[in-house]
Amino acid sequence: MKFHFWYVMFSVFYLALAVSGYLWLADNSRLTLAISLADFSLVALATMRLIRLFTRDAITEFIRNWFVGADEESFLGTLGTLINCPWCSGLWFATAVTFFYFATPIAWYAILVLALASVASLLQIFANFIGWSTEVKKKQAQM
Repeated sequence: MKFHFWYVMFSVFYLALAVSGYLWLADNSRLTLAISLADFSLVALATMRLIRLFTRDAITEFIRNWFVGADEESFLGTLGTLINCPWCSGLWFATAVTFFYFATPIAWYAILVLALASVASLLQIFANFIGWSTEVKKKQAQM
């Protein structure tokens, strides 16, 4: 197995950020033992929207393009891999959204907006699926 320096560095950096965030929240008495199912759903949907925004949406393509052609084993190449991978960036975004959810009530508004955008996207995908399915059935009936 090949050692990839920047993957290790990003992992160590992530761990340091996550632990620091947890310690800050704990020191400032911002952590609770449980969150409501509704808040959990909002955080999950907000995270889902951020992942989609940065890994797939056209509006952030210019960011992803900064890393095109970068050597895979360089800092920029590793950062490009991270930002293009929904599984990889998902962990970072989930940590950030969760941190801000606990850190300040002001973040709740942004989390709500992102969650609503996520639900709207899911509804649009569902509507498209129904439309495509209807078109296929209509063509089959005409044959």
